[in-house]
Amino acid sequence: MLPIVWTLFVVFAVGGFLMIAAYWLDVQERPDLGVGARIGWSAAIFAFPISIPLYAFAGGAGWPPFLRVASIIPAVAVTLFLGFVFGVFT
Repeated sequence: MLPIVWTLFVVFAVGGFLMIAAYWLDVQERPDLGVGARIGWSAAIFAFPISIPLYAFAGGAGWPPFLRVASIIPAVAVTLFLGFVFGVFT
């Protein structure tokens, strides 16, 4: 089971980095956001497992359904990482 979980972790980690980049670029390129909102959403990157899905579903991003579902990928990667740290997967 460990090789399968490890493979999933790697795929979700790479996908998570892609989602962080997509999120940050989208925040920077939205003309309807003011400077304060851009700074706030950009600073929220430090809480990315929560802020990216929040932005995708409730932040007015207008992302297509595929990206909205993909916004959860970083949270899955962090969950799998914590599973490795605490020895959940053997």
